[in-house]
Amino acid sequence: MNRALGTLMSFATLFVGALGRPLGAIVFGHVGDRYGRKKALIWSLTLMGAGTVGIGLLPSYHTIGVVAPVLLVLVRMTQSLAVGGEWGGAVLFAVEHAPPRRKAFFGSFPQVGDGVGYFLSTGAFAAVGLLGHRALLDWAWRIPFLLSAVLVMVGLLIRRTMAESPEFEAAQQAAEAESDRAGAGAAPAAKRDTPFLSVLRHAWRTWLLASGAFLITVGGYYIVVTFMSTYAVDDLGFSDSQTAGAGTAASLVVIVCTPLAALAADRFGLRRITLIGILLHVAVAFPMFWLAETRSVPGLWLAMCLPMLASTVAYAAIGTLVSGWFAPRTRYTGLSMSFQTAGLVGTLAPAATTWLFTASGNSWTPVALAFAAMALLSAVCLVAQGRRGTRDGSD
Repeated sequence: MNRALGTLMSFATLFVGALGRPLGAIVFGHVGDRYGRKKALIWSLTLMGAGTVGIGLLPSYHTIGVVAPVLLVLVRMTQSLAVGGEWGGAVLFAVEHAPPRRKAFFGSFPQVGDGVGYFLSTGAFAAVGLLGHRALLDWAWRIPFLLSAVLVMVGLLIRRTMAESPEFEAAQQAAEAESDRAGAGAAPAAKRDTPFLSVLRHAWRTWLLASGAFLITVGGYYIVVTFMSTYAVDDLGFSDSQTAGAGTAASLVVIVCTPLAALAADRFGLRRITLIGILLHVAVAFPMFWLAETRSVPGLWLAMCLPMLASTVAYAAIGTLVSGWFAPRTRYTGLSMSFQTAGLVGTLAPAATTWLFTASGNSWTPVALAFAAMALLSAVCLVAQGRRGTRDGSD
């Protein structure tokens, strides 16, 4: 029971670290919708980089006592705030620069980045682990965090040299023309509301349905990479290295299959491919546990790669799809709020499934049912919004 409680608390910590994301979606969404996608992305990356490098520089508990974990929580909240505006902005920036027939492909690049990031992070910590367990605990764990400064500088250089989104500039010109027609003393209604309030007042149904559509791609991902990894080690007897190997294989599935799924979405339709990916989660909910229960390394690899493939198919084009549900004036805010609302709920998935697993006497059946139920809810939300149409008064 103590082990289960410790696992539950670690997953709860993951949730706490995500609390700043909705606020980040509102803050950076406001900047992105009012002052430019490029400016919002530069500031979000700067804040994220400062937080990540800051973790590597934090004094230890032995140096400053209880202040150390407090500072860590504050830095994690800073990172969370930055993440809140990063994903939606990155997808939007790519989509709004894309050729008409390659929007899903361009919009899938941030999703490929998730796989690359997972692959590089596991590889970096595996490399520093070669220095020895003692060195890793004492000081070597700081190295990957400090080295992230290089990636941040490269990212900032790229973003500073890119042109602003043409769709944002067109929306700004349209807003200025509307303001001129309204006269100097009467600002148009679209400019009176902040993007956040505009979404709440005019596109709240779209926001809620989009959040529901995102749910399985976020919550399902956390179940695969966190709950399944813990279950494999603690209950099935796999070693940490075997489980890490399966996770690395799953990250390669993301890297390879995301652009392929996005190209399929450009060819056969964003909504169709996304819905297929969501429903694939239902199809693999039980097989992934059956495969893991074989207690073989190939079985574990398949147990993690199959649901990750389903997630990849759904995740590849959903950002591009949902961005079209909001008008340009509130698109950054609407897309970011939807994804981060789902993310806040999704980070509870590992803790919830751990509780279900423990409460049922260490049975994975309730976990598989919850996984399938999340997918069905996302499918219902996707279909419901499809019937309502797109850009329904969100500005």
